[in-house]
Amino acid sequence: MSLPPELNAFTGRLLAVRNSQTSLASDVSRGISEVTERYAFAYTVPATADLHRPEMITGATRALGMIAKYKRTPNSTLPLGRNFASIPGVTPGPNDGVSERLSLVVDLDIEQAAQIIEGLVGRATAVNFYALVELLTFWDTGDLERDLKTRSRLIYDFYSRPDYTTKKAS
Repeated sequence: MSLPPELNAFTGRLLAVRNSQTSLASDVSRGISEVTERYAFAYTVPATADLHRPEMITGATRALGMIAKYKRTPNSTLPLGRNFASIPGVTPGPNDGVSERLSLVVDLDIEQAAQIIEGLVGRATAVNFYALVELLTFWDTGDLERDLKTRSRLIYDFYSRPDYTTKKAS
């Protein structure tokens, strides 16, 4: 699945101006929460116009809010799960706190999942923000099988970190 052109374009614009246009970043960052998301609507509604399910719009709004809030976190090209595996002090394994959160998050609705993922974004040294927007936008498409594949990819990518797979194979 790929992002609709308007959402993809706004994601790029937000990444480009989030440090210089503080008013825009401030308003969009309020999209993280259902309580304050209305402040982000002037920017996010046009960007999400091609999304047809309310859950998809919510997911995109939460992800865009994270981009604006964590403006000091650089964008990455690595898979999102790999970004979370690179959080300082994290050694991917079945009892690691991050892997436990990721295993739990796949069963949650978009609001709960966004809260947990935001906590991880806040700890990451770099985040693939395009992948974040895509993940949360397509978190709940109404097709349970596709949703589980989308969500599980996050965990797969977390464990696919090269030094983890090398250690495991040894």
